Amino acid sequence: MSMNIDPELLNAFLKLLKYGKSIGVRDFQRLMGYNSPGKAKYVLEKLVAIGLLEKLNHEYKVAKKLPFYLSSYIILRGMLIPRALMYLVFTSSFILIYSILTKPPLEILLVMIILILPIVYETLYLNIYLKKYLERNR
Repeated sequence: MSMNIDPELLNAFLKLLKYGKSIGVRDFQRLMGYNSPGKAKYVLEKLVAIGLLEKLNHEYKVAKKLPFYLSSYIILRGMLIPRALMYLVFTSSFILIYSILTKPPLEILLVMIILILPIVYETLYLNIYLKKYLERNR
């Protein structure tokens, strides 16, 4: 998996996700700790150009739809979360509830658990990849 985004831009995007509301250039400058508003405006405009932000008058806000290279993630309560996590929660809950209600034989339970292992792997991989990407490119 490859993300074609500058680490500084991704870091700025993640901070804006946590910030959670529209932001002006000066506020963004303070949020990021930049020395000049020119640098802040440059980063904001780059984020608009690659589709991570939308510009509304003189403020910027996180785009509702993520670009293709971040399509394996969703935005939930201001966090970038691997989409596979949602699938993992759903399938694990289903298996747990099904097992409690029907008390299936051990073989069936093992097959169901084996079937969700690729989702567990993908979830962990996407989460670890994003963290390593951010740490490696700071």
